[in-house]
Amino acid sequence: MTGTVVVFGAGGFLGGHVAEALAADGWNCTGVDRRGRATDGGHVTGPYYSGHDWSSAALSRFLRARGPAVIVNAVGAPWAIDPSVVRRDNVVWPCRLAEACELSGTAKSLVHLGSSHEYGDTVPGIPVSESTALAPTTEYGKSKVSGASYLVRAAYRTRQPLTLVRAFNVIGPGHGRHGLWAAAAGLYRAATAAGHDRVVANVPRPETVRDLVDVRDVARLVALAARRPGPPVAVYNAASGTGTSIEQLFEAFAKQTGVPCRFVPGPGGLRTGSTWQHADISRATTRLGWTRRYTLADSIGAALGRAPAVAPG
Repeated sequence: MTGTVVVFGAGGFLGGHVAEALAADGWNCTGVDRRGRATDGGHVTGPYYSGHDWSSAALSRFLRARGPAVIVNAVGAPWAIDPSVVRRDNVVWPCRLAEACELSGTAKSLVHLGSSHEYGDTVPGIPVSESTALAPTTEYGKSKVSGASYLVRAAYRTRQPLTLVRAFNVIGPGHGRHGLWAAAAGLYRAATAAGHDRVVANVPRPETVRDLVDVRDVARLVALAARRPGPPVAVYNAASGTGTSIEQLFEAFAKQTGVPCRFVPGPGGLRTGSTWQHADISRATTRLGWTRRYTLADSIGAALGRAPAVAPG
């Protein structure tokens, strides 16, 4: 049975797909962007966002007006380099949202989009499970851990279930401008449009392994978690369960387009952090019945406009 759900960050890559998945699943879904503008024509009154801060009072009024609802937090600063922006979106915002949920008393449960970078360095060959200790090494990873901690404490105080969905490297159609996936898709999109016979990628370590998961699969996991809130705090990895090197990623693009790639040393679009990541996704499968639907080839095809953005089969 579904009801009302409010998705904060619905204007972003991941948040937009999450809002679509929830609406398709039968929810009365309201998406809210970072300026407080809601997709149902309403808006958060008061200083919802004011330069460098967020207002928990304005948020609580907005939530009370919506009535009992599931809250999804997809706000974040995944590629910001300004420390103040990272802190605002990844730390201050979750803190204010936690306060607003407590003040309003109308949040039935909350789903928060976290990151694989919260785990920090990982051991090559050993899949990362949800019980792996959090030891972030990057400022981004640390900010995500800090922000989630406010929501965790609020969940235990209010007894409102909280689900943490830690997304690994999210790929697929509708991506932004930053990151490894955006760089690869952009290079191949430009090469095929211009008829180039080769792509040159600035990647410092092509052997780096990441767990790539389609944004539509992540959105579907969030939709399943929204339907089935668990204990006070539940955690799920959103990933493919497969390790893919950067070199293999570009080879997959080359296979679909017929355009080979040459790597040259450079900063590229790789975030600093662990050189190897591979997630254990058995918990999401066992508890929520979630399985990956989209392959890497599906994601590449959709990003390049060569495949429909719907689930195969």
